[in-house]
Amino acid sequence: MFPERFQVGEHPGKVFALRSDAPRGMMRAHPSIETDVSQWDDCRQCPEFDSCYRLCMAQIALETAVSTN
Repeated sequence: MFPERFQVGEHPGKVFALRSDAPRGMMRAHPSIETDVSQWDDCRQCPEFDSCYRLCMAQIALETAVSTN
């Protein structure tokens, strides 16, 4: 559902894609997030949606906790 990595470059996920360029000088890089709405609709129809979504969110929460400590 979400990209596996949140780093510089292009990282497609099943529904969401992240594109981030390297920072230039003192300017901070601004990521671009794209959403495949038709794929999101397909995911929401899946009987495993709730479980899959919770797993993705837990993974993001863990990555956030690890990166801030």
